[in-house]
Amino acid sequence: MQFKRLKKNYRKQTIIGGLILVCITSAITITTTRAKYKLIQDMPLVRGTINYKEPDMRVVAVSISEDGTNYNIVDEIPTEGYRFNSDKSVCKVATETSGIENAPKDEGITIEYVNSKINILGVTKKGTRCYLYFDKILDTTKPTITNVTTSVTKTEINVTVSATDNEGVTEYWYQLNSNAPVKGTGNTHKFTGLSAGTTYSVKVYVKDAAGNQSDTTTKSVTTTPNGQTSDSILAGITVKPGTPTFSNAATTDEGVYKVSDPVYDGYSYYWRGAVTNNYVKFAGKCWRIVRINGDGSMRLIYDGATCHANGTNTTDSIAVASTAYNTIYNQSNYVGWTYTGTSQRTLSGTASNAKTKLESWYSSNIGNNTTYASKVADGKYCNDRNVQSGSTWTINGSTFDYAGDERLYTDYAPTLSCNSGDVYTLKVGLITADEVEFAGGNSENNTSYYLYNGQHYWTMSPYYWDGTIAGVFFVQSHGYLTRDWVNITYGLRPVINLKADTLFQEGGNGTLNNPYVVA
Repeated sequence: MQFKRLKKNYRKQTIIGGLILVCITSAITITTTRAKYKLIQDMPLVRGTINYKEPDMRVVAVSISEDGTNYNIVDEIPTEGYRFNSDKSVCKVATETSGIENAPKDEGITIEYVNSKINILGVTKKGTRCYLYFDKILDTTKPTITNVTTSVTKTEINVTVSATDNEGVTEYWYQLNSNAPVKGTGNTHKFTGLSAGTTYSVKVYVKDAAGNQSDTTTKSVTTTPNGQTSDSILAGITVKPGTPTFSNAATTDEGVYKVSDPVYDGYSYYWRGAVTNNYVKFAGKCWRIVRINGDGSMRLIYDGATCHANGTNTTDSIAVASTAYNTIYNQSNYVGWTYTGTSQRTLSGTASNAKTKLESWYSSNIGNNTTYASKVADGKYCNDRNVQSGSTWTINGSTFDYAGDERLYTDYAPTLSCNSGDVYTLKVGLITADEVEFAGGNSENNTSYYLYNGQHYWTMSPYYWDGTIAGVFFVQSHGYLTRDWVNITYGLRPVINLKADTLFQEGGNGTLNNPYVVA
């Protein structure tokens, strides 16, 4: 019996000991857990609601106003119809002595509103909060497109838009054919990956900051067809640097040079010497390139029904044979392409004999064909009637030389400058004495350069007044530049200008057997 009693007491002790162990373990767990959360959140929680404003929990707060006074917080920055209030918008950082509400503005931070996006620059402190404000634009006036211009290549259309608005234009939209409109980054846009020689419908409209949209402007635009233009021809040529020696006749292929062209407000590129890459076929005839003008148009001189090699003596390259520059000659003003009364110069009045005969030829060979005529530009031709330095112009008294004499025979300094009163706008004219010297001719024989044809032919540059008869420069049958009385009969060699956008067939290289052919 003693044994049983002891066993019972032992079980009782075991149960009590277990209970004590559970209590100790629980106490340790609760203490550890409480300590853990004490480290994570050192802010005692209380019953009730934590009060905070929405911006207190965000880095950026956006507010908009419909009346400029009352603002409501929104989730997104408005993209149109609102104006960014840069005066009211602010970024600031709370300090130890002030909450975020009373914190000063951080002057080192810049807020920009560009293309419906906010850029915040200069943030250097953690806890920075920015408050952005936008005011409704109360504007109902739609913008106006004043002009749309385009330029093209074979595969691109470049669009430039001019538009006005009382509040300012903020968006430019571009559409090609029926494709979806594209919002541009400014007032210029480029459509790429297009097909050559294809017509496209380009549509443009703009918006202002209030979202008002302009009327749509539509243009029909055709990309450049496959082929060559004056620009692409020039791009394939190496232009020689510097200025050639004009006192020497150019008897070899000297290439292409560049010269200032005030008449065309740019630079001209002229072929010089015995060049062999300036042949052009146009209007069923052969021509030689004299120069590419400052506006991109191409100046050509007639070479005949067929193309001729340099040094060829042929009458075929004269379009009008044996004609006087002017049939009347006993006044100095008869050197004019046109003349009137007793004036030194005029751009109208009576036509010279050369002008009349040349324009008749043009009308019969080019002007009567719509396709040909559409490709000919209104060229600018110089009939330089300035007199030589130290001389005085008179209608029939004392003798004098025109400025070309000293410039080309003494100074060897040809120019494309021209007195505005001597610049004629023509479909057809003659080469000038300055252009002859640029091309390689001067006062000595030259049967090698491309202007030589074994014939006498007139230029349209005045030379002198000898007191009895007026004189004009001409190219002599041996290729040199000289002068004669206006009533002497020489040939006329037409000069025309092809428009800058004239297209030439692919593959031509300007040589005698493979000329540039107008498409």
